[in-house]
Parts: sequence; C-alpha cells; structure tokens
Amino acid sequence: MQRRFVMRLALLFCLAAGLTATNCARHGLAPRSDWREITFNISNDPHSLNPILAQSDDERQIAHLMFDLLLDVDQRGRLVPALALEVPTRANGGVSPDGRTIIYHLRHDVRWHDGQPLTASDVIFTWQAITDPANDVQSTRGYDLIDLIFAPDSYTVVVRLKHPWPPAVATFFTYGTNPMPILPAHLLAERGSLRTSSFNTRPVGSGPYRFVRWERGDRLVFAANDGYFRGKPKTPTVIAEEVPDVNSALTMLGSGQLDWSLQSPAQRMALRSVSHLHFAYAPFSGFGAIAFNCRKPPFDDVRMRRALTMAIDRTRLSRGITGGQYAVTNSDQPPFSWAYDRSARLPGFDPSKADRALDALGWRRGRDGLRRRNGMPLSFTFTTFPEGDTAVRTAEYVQQMLRERGIDVAVKKITLAQFYLPASAGGLLLSGRFDLAYITWRTGVDPDDSDIVSCHGVANYTGFCDAKLDELELKALSDLDTARRRDAYIAIQRRLAAEIPYDFLYAPRYSFAVQNGVRGFAPTPYSPTWNAREWSKAR
Repeated sequence: MQRRFVMRLALLFCLAAGLTATNCARHGLAPRSDWREITFNISNDPHSLNPILAQSDDERQIAHLMFDLLLDVDQRGRLVPALALEVPTRANGGVSPDGRTIIYHLRHDVRWHDGQPLTASDVIFTWQAITDPANDVQSTRGYDLIDLIFAPDSYTVVVRLKHPWPPAVATFFTYGTNPMPILPAHLLAERGSLRTSSFNTRPVGSGPYRFVRWERGDRLVFAANDGYFRGKPKTPTVIAEEVPDVNSALTMLGSGQLDWSLQSPAQRMALRSVSHLHFAYAPFSGFGAIAFNCRKPPFDDVRMRRALTMAIDRTRLSRGITGGQYAVTNSDQPPFSWAYDRSARLPGFDPSKADRALDALGWRRGRDGLRRRNGMPLSFTFTTFPEGDTAVRTAEYVQQMLRERGIDVAVKKITLAQFYLPASAGGLLLSGRFDLAYITWRTGVDPDDSDIVSCHGVANYTGFCDAKLDELELKALSDLDTARRRDAYIAIQRRLAAEIPYDFLYAPRYSFAVQNGVRGFAPTPYSPTWNAREWSKAR
C-alpha cells in the first residue's frame, strides 16, 4: 500500500500545481530506469489467479506470465508451437483425415515452477477441470465435444472428438474466446473444486515468471523462471500494479513508475508530446458495436434498426473519438482474419433517409422537434460501461446524433462486471434489460462467431434469432474445407449487415504507451504479455 500512497501523493502534488494528469506526465520527473524490473498496470484486483477461471483481459494477461498454452499466437495472429512441438495439421499427421482425431506431441524439457515435469497427464487433467461443472469455468465451448482424451506415452496427447469440429485446433488449449492454459495435475487433481482451492491465490505455473506475492488491492509481483524452456527471461522481476484510476496511471507513466500501459485513443493523443514514451500497436481480435435489443419493440423491427444505423455517423465516431485509430468496420470479423469480407456493408450514414424511414414508421416530429407516435415519444436508453473512455464517449456522441433526428436518448453507465454476467446472475446484456448497448467482443483465432449471432449462442446479447444465420453457422462449423467455411462466413457477414442486430462501429487497433528504454515489448492481437521473457531495459 505504500507504493499506492506515494503514487496518489504525486498526483495530488501535480493537481495542486495546477496541472492535469496528462500535464503531470508531460512535466514528470525523469523516468526511473531499474533494469531489474518491468512494471505495467491492471485495472482491478483479480478475482482469481487460476488461469482457467480468468474472467477479464487483465486476469488473462497475468495468467500468460505464469502459465503456458499448447499453442500460442504470434504478432500476425498465426498459431505457433508452445508446449506442443508443432501445430497439428492434416499435412503433418496431427489431424486425422476425418477431422475427429488430433495428436499433440509435447516438449520434453518443460517443468513446473516446483520442479516437477509437465507431461500429458497435465493436459488431460486440464480438460477434466474445464469440463467439471463444479469448477464453473466461463465457457466449455468445444471442450464438451471431446469424446475421449488419452496419453499413449508421457509426452503425447490424443484427442478424439464426438464429431468433426473445424475450430478445434485453434481452440483447444490456446486462444479460443476463453484461453485455457495447462494446469499442474500433481497439485490439483482429486482435491475438490478449483473454486475453493488455495491455488487461486498461490499459483504454480510453467511460464516465464513465477508467482512471488499478491498485495491485495495494490500489486502482484513475479520473479523470472530461470529454467524456462524458451530461455531465461531477460528481466528478473515483473510487477503488475493495480491502478483503477486513469489519471493515476497517466501520472505513473510520466514518473516512470509504469513501463508500459494500455491507453485509449484519447489518452494516446494526450500523451503524444511526452518525449520519453513511444507507442506500440496491435490490432484487436474483435470489434466494438452497438447492440440492439431485438427482443422488444421497436428494435425487433429491422426497419427501425436500419433507420437508427443511417442516423449514426460511424466515420465521425472513428475520427472524433479515436483519431482514426479505431477504423470503421462493417463486420464482426477482424480485418486480419482469413474469413473477413471486405464487401459486407451496413447502411451508410444518411440523415435524410433516416428521417424518411422514421416518418414511414409513424414516428413524426412535433413542434418541440421530438418524434412521437400515438402520443408516445420515441425515447430509449443507451447503456455503456464507465471503465472505457471510448465506450462512454461513443454513447455521448450517439446520444447527440440521435437527438438531431428527434430521438430522446438517455445514457446509462453500468460496470463491466454487471454488463457481461450470465442472465442467472443478473447480467444486463444476457438478461435483456437494455435498449441499446455499447459492447466489445473478442474473437478466438478461429472465426467461429456462433456464440454471438446464433439463436442459442451463449453470448447472443441482442436476442436476435434468424433461421438462415443458424443454417450458415451450422455449415461453417461442420465443413472441414477452409474455402467452403470462408464462403459461409462471408454469407454470415452479409446477412448480419442486412438484418443489423449489431451496428458494427470499430475494428480497434490497441495502443500501448511504452517507456523509450523498454525493449522487446511486442503485443499480439490476443495478448500483450505473450513474450514477457523478451522484455528488457538498458542497464
């Protein structure tokens, strides 16, 4: 807590001097340069350090310091070997001709932080832990399709599927929508639910850094794993500071207390003149969008969704809020995906057409400029989350744009935790308690988007149900031929653009402020901590 006190004191000093947090960063002291430490920030205290129980990007970043996947993903979004010696394919015999069997050959030189070898039994246990209802993991997507998993020897894992499932290799024990690193069986097997395990606060991994201590509400400290199979990490200590306040994070960047930090586009633009910082970028493996609640009027009518989409200037949102850093998109697939369709097109910004469409639906302007039908005003609530600067500003911009079309919109802010909870736990999106909502969605390496667009998708936030979309999703998830799968995903993207359950806004490009002395920081679309072993600072 002492470090948090010092940081807050520094912020108060700057404010007392009449400087904003950004100016504090600009006029900050010369950054400290202890080559033995790399420090970054997370937003909140993790709920668990068990990687398969992770619920946020922050928790997944922490997990990647301590744990490994069978397959990792490089800066170009490609699968690469990690604990597995190669990526299983049909060409190398790792995937059977019928697509039902996958074989992983494991490295022989990997050890857990307590010195025990990592073997096939750990992979099998991890699958058992993921699918055990008592552990209540965030998603068992795909893992529940495994009919049999066994080890013919200590360093070979054979997975047998109930039926062919094309996303399997790009999902199992790698970056699906919920990454699932390998857990140590010798510490966790037959010891009850993971939810109550002491492992959640004192984890033992196989990754480049081992857990040292967790100062709750303050920071987490990790020490280099000198025996790491990919080589000894270049920096002895990595620290994750818990900094929920954006202004505090900016001050810490200015004083050198943080070596890198994820920044919103607005924060990046404010920090451009800070001479001791540079920016590293990575495309986001997903999108930012407006979700229409298609479960209820008037959003159950595609004509209303089309009118609202034409009333929203997405180019202005991109330029005004993100400085063009978040490009306008018309798809739920990231532009770097092999399934991305450049020709998919949502209705473009056209206020005159939007007005005519609203008039045709019976929502006509009164003398006060507001639209009414049968005496009832056209009004609704746009829900967003306060943790995201871009999310809040998007809601405010859209509020003004729709007001210009005679629509009364209120902005409501709900924490991220409440936003994405399951319906059974009162989650706002899945319980359908909203009108419009700003959402972000992260895809896996595979373009499978059935969770968010199929009728029974576990993350179908809009409640939209379309038999044609479900038919296309079934085709995409049952055909092993990549070209035919791509055709199905192209058709899905065009169907979404026509039916508009989501008004896709942004294909984000994330920006990280990095101290000039830091070397080796190279974020991917999926993780900024994937190559932490390469981080270093000049001595």
